[in-house]
This record gives sequence, structure tokens and C-alpha cells, in this order.
Amino acid sequence: MKMTEVSFDIETVPSTIRYYLKNATFYDSSCSDNAKTVFVKGADGAFLKISKKGSLEREYRMSNFLSTHKVAPKVFAYESDLENDYLLSEAVSGEDGTSELYIENPNKLASVFGEYLSMLHSLPTEGCPYKNRTAEELNELTNKEASLNILTEINYSAIDDVIIHGDYCLPNIIMDNFSFKGFIDLGYGGIGDRHYDIYWGIWTLNYNLKTDNYKDIFLDAYGRSKIDRDGLTYFTQLIKLCD
Repeated sequence: MKMTEVSFDIETVPSTIRYYLKNATFYDSSCSDNAKTVFVKGADGAFLKISKKGSLEREYRMSNFLSTHKVAPKVFAYESDLENDYLLSEAVSGEDGTSELYIENPNKLASVFGEYLSMLHSLPTEGCPYKNRTAEELNELTNKEASLNILTEINYSAIDDVIIHGDYCLPNIIMDNFSFKGFIDLGYGGIGDRHYDIYWGIWTLNYNLKTDNYKDIFLDAYGRSKIDRDGLTYFTQLIKLCD
């Protein structure tokens, strides 16, 4: 995770957020055009994410939920003003899955990446604030009858029965020497079908490792008995249709 020290005017954020920023040093760690992310180096490390109003509520609620299961950073504060949302979360120790240490050990990376996804999918769903992720995805296709026909041709009925990350990619898992520390960027999470995350896990290993040679290690570590081939085909097509 690249960080560049920057100046930051704490008077530009809501007062409840400002409280945590006093006497801190700031580093830009943004990795998306949709949000600005600042590492706050003070007595306790934190990350401040700033994005347009209403865009971070889901991430706040999912992070709050998953932090109770100790798999996501604790949320210190969530506030909005007329233009923006502000989400301040603890900084867990470690590096994301794209760090050099992990990329240079692809076999182990693919294995633990599968294990940690299986762990996420084994969490209890009670209390999760978002319960119908597949329906949300399908709603994007309501005006695309031809696209929906493609899905009905696949012999699979999606089952929203596990907690999914929603963007299960290597930058969104934090580890310390391969030891799990937390999931981040949870704004697409909720109760969904496991094959949605499995698809993205395969995609990110292929993208970040520049090869699909580690797909089988990932799937073996996740647990082949829990994977339906038609389910993976279904979500592969669904994701491609939504793009």
C-alpha cells in the first residue's frame, strides 16, 4: 500500500471526526477515483475515507457488523455533511494481499486466500444489514431481457445464505506475514451466494499474479465440496452482464 505524506486541513471535516485527527500526520493512500483515503498517523493509527454523500453508508454498516465478528476494522466514526461521507476506521497491522511478500509467494498466497474466504462464508448471518445481494445484482439487469435469458439457461438457482465480501480481491484483505488481520472495503457486502466471492477470488489471483496457475490451489483451500460448477458459471455470466 503506497502512502505519500500530505497536508490535511482538519477543519474541513465534521467535528466528531476532527476530534480523532488532532496532532496527527497524514498520508494519502487512495487507490480509487471514487474516494479519498487518508492514513492518520497519531496515537492510534486510523484510515479516513471521504466520498460523496451517501456512498459510504453501506461500508459503514457492513464494517460495523463484521467488526463484531473480529474480521473487519473497528469503526471509530461515520458522519456526513452537505457533500460528503466520512468514515474513520482503525488501521489494523499488516499489508494488503498485493504486497511484495505475498506476490512473491503465490502458492501460499492462493492457499490462505481460499482459507480466509471459507472462514468469512462460515460466519453467522444473523444481524447482517443487507440480506439479498443476488436480487440487487439482478435488479441491474431488469431492462435487459436478453441478458436475463442467458442466466435462465444455466441450471442453477442462486442461494443467498452466506456473508459475502462483495469485492473479494487481494487489495481488500490485510495480513501480517500471511496471518489474517481483517477484511476492508466492504461496501458491496451482505448476505449472498458464495460463488460471487469465489468468482472474484479467481479473478484477482489471475489479475495480480498474471497467470491462472493458482486457481486450483485457491479452490482446494476454499473447499471443493462447497463449490457448484454451475453456480460459478452463473455468477461469471452475471458479473460480465453487469459490467
